[in-house]
Amino acid sequence: MAEAFGWLFVDFIPLLYEKKKVARQLQVETWLDLSQLIKELGVEKLEKNSQSMCSANGYIV
Repeated sequence: MAEAFGWLFVDFIPLLYEKKKVARQLQVETWLDLSQLIKELGVEKLEKNSQSMCSANGYIV
C-alpha cells in the first residue's frame, strides 16, 4: 500500500507529510485567511496597527 506524500513549507523549511494532512492544513489556512472575505464585503481595516499585529503568517520552528 503506497501512501502519497506532499511537501508542507514552514517559512523556508520543507516538511514531508501525507497528502491528506497537507490538504487539510491548506483548508485550515484558507479558512483562517479573512482577506478574501474582506475584499468581497468591501470592509477595510480601521486601524493600521491591527494590520501589523495580524500580519504574522509564519510558523515558529
